[in-house]
Amino acid sequence: MPAPRPFALIRTQDQWLRTSHENTALQGEVVQLFWHDDAAQGNDNHDPFEIPGAGLAFDSHCRLYHSVTHEGRIERLLWAAHDPLQPGGAQAEPVDLIGPEHGQKFGDFKPIDEEHGGLQKPLDLAVDQDDRLFVAEAGTQTVLIYDLWSRRLLTRLQFKSDPLDLVARGRWVYVLLKSPKLVRIDARGNVQTMELPEGVVNPSRLALAPNGELFILENAGQATARIIHYEEPATIIAVAFATDIEFQTGDPLLAESCSGENHVLVVARRPGEDFLRFCVGQTEPAQLTPLKARAYDGLGIVRVPDGRIGFWTARGFRLAVAARLRYHASGRVITFRLDSNEFYTTWGRLFIDACIPKGTRVAVRCITADEPPEGQDLPRKSPANTTPNLPHADLSPPMPPKSLFDRVVEATPQTLHRRETGRELPWVRPQPGDSFETYEAPVMSGPGRFLWVVLELAGNTRTTPRVKAIRAEYPTHDYLKRIPKTFSRDERVANFLQRYLAMFEGVLGELEGEADARAALLDPRSAPAEILPWLASFLGLVFDERMARAPRPGGRTEDVRRQLIAEATWLFRFRGTIAGLRRFIEIYLGFETIILEKYRFRGLGGALLGDESLISNSVLGAGFRIGGAIGLEEIQSLDQPIEDAFATHAHRFSLVIPAQLTGEQRAVVQHILELHRPSHTLVEICTVDAGMRVGRGLHVALTSIIGRSGGFDQIQLGSSLLGRGAVLGKPAAGTIVGGSKLGEDSRPG
Repeated sequence: MPAPRPFALIRTQDQWLRTSHENTALQGEVVQLFWHDDAAQGNDNHDPFEIPGAGLAFDSHCRLYHSVTHEGRIERLLWAAHDPLQPGGAQAEPVDLIGPEHGQKFGDFKPIDEEHGGLQKPLDLAVDQDDRLFVAEAGTQTVLIYDLWSRRLLTRLQFKSDPLDLVARGRWVYVLLKSPKLVRIDARGNVQTMELPEGVVNPSRLALAPNGELFILENAGQATARIIHYEEPATIIAVAFATDIEFQTGDPLLAESCSGENHVLVVARRPGEDFLRFCVGQTEPAQLTPLKARAYDGLGIVRVPDGRIGFWTARGFRLAVAARLRYHASGRVITFRLDSNEFYTTWGRLFIDACIPKGTRVAVRCITADEPPEGQDLPRKSPANTTPNLPHADLSPPMPPKSLFDRVVEATPQTLHRRETGRELPWVRPQPGDSFETYEAPVMSGPGRFLWVVLELAGNTRTTPRVKAIRAEYPTHDYLKRIPKTFSRDERVANFLQRYLAMFEGVLGELEGEADARAALLDPRSAPAEILPWLASFLGLVFDERMARAPRPGGRTEDVRRQLIAEATWLFRFRGTIAGLRRFIEIYLGFETIILEKYRFRGLGGALLGDESLISNSVLGAGFRIGGAIGLEEIQSLDQPIEDAFATHAHRFSLVIPAQLTGEQRAVVQHILELHRPSHTLVEICTVDAGMRVGRGLHVALTSIIGRSGGFDQIQLGSSLLGRGAVLGKPAAGTIVGGSKLGEDSRPG
């Protein structure tokens, strides 16, 4: 008999969707009890909720802008100065963004022209990546665009109807008009018209997913409110009395529930009701656990810089937190038909990966049959938090016949045993921090080709059990055939021995399975993380413990070690060479680097500012170097002797890293170079933190990067050194002859 034995598996989200659910929810690939929506049940007012309108927006320096529509002003709050979730944290009083000259604080906004810069009814706000503030004015059919750095009004865009909502992505801002109409604008006044999806007649709010996908809220504040995907209008989420939508990011607790190309959409409802969350993207929308929003004013929500959701209250700005849920007391999951492909199969053990907190339980019932009886099958019910739109539902395996199910539910369910040795799969270990454990139970049912499993979940309304996967092995062990027939002639005795010997066969079978799969221990891709140092010792590798704290982009912490073991032979073969050094460092950092040998810069070519060279070709545009006479084509000797050129160029190289490194990362890179570079060479490490150093090795596209990653920040009084890591002012586009407009993007002086 092969070890391990084959098994039928239910694990993926698509498989769980094809099972039948009663009072259960599907969070990603995990099944749990569904929760009650207490806030919605307590609000019996079904009248439309009028949204007077307000705006919230953040700039790149964590400053929050809040529009007070009825007072005709915008106030500003430095959100990073406090955390609303910290008790006792003093929240600074907001200041008016546009107001009279007296009472201004730390350079408040004051427009140059009061006639064109004054606000009347600021409705919604948005800030683009260049810190331009877009203000939608109610009643005037205009959008005002301000520059938050120069503190002036850039332009005023006039439309044929009032703007309802603004949302920014990069330098573009989407504007939803009351007409209804959707346009896209930028700070220069460019306007692009976009068509709304067919059937959208009353759009109210917009939201942009992290990947740029646009979602529209229609009929905001009404019982018929719904969210529509702009590119796929068939994707509709109905949420009664929804007032605003926004996307949440950076929540590690939702990584299992909404991962991959999916995103967390937060839907705000009326004051006093929780915010609902949905997982949208490549899969069908599924409802996630809600957020608590105490004292929400019902005017709108915003995503704060760290990815959480914030809103405005009568006492200022607050953050939404995870709501304390009240779950159903019990629920049930009935699987579809599992097939062993052989008639009269005696199924073996059942393994369930689950998290069962104290006060909760999971029990199982099993149904087997060779030829299912004629009659009605159980209906397939979707999870309570998903829509019933199951793709290719006709391809789902059959549900159990109702007659067999009614017979089984009358019996006592089977309890689960938690395995002290972890999973039964050879050399498979849970990830660090994984709260799921493997539970085991025998399949207490007669022989049959087909198997259905009934999971019964029970909780205490405050916590819920969670189930991730089901594995049913087949066939069971053959130990009865290895003992004298006299022990198995009686059917009752044979059934008892079958279950009794399963314990011993399980231990021996798992040992046999690990022996058969021992080759996995010698493969760095499959070896358990804890034995990687042992595996590396066969190749003469001793790991630096600091490498375990530096995960590869998008990978796990041990991925660096696995890659080093896999390429150790090649790395030692090319040790000390450019290719070997570069590959070793790239494995640790996770991105490409550049190694420049200094001797390559002794001769012709390259625009090198301030470096000493032996000879120079001074033809401008063809190898020009500072130090030679411009206009002479012949090569000229410079004043430096050959010994100086040798001392400045021989046996020296530079490692160029196009990123900013932490202190520990730089130390690890330095350690790698000390161990693996030729001992007679000298090395210099260059990162973007050094900026573009004119006179000290400025090579455009090689040793310097022009752009936002140049390693410099805006100067801050008391915390920056001018010329060391900060710049004075803000980079802006200059005047281009024929391409700039005086007064719009250019100013004299």
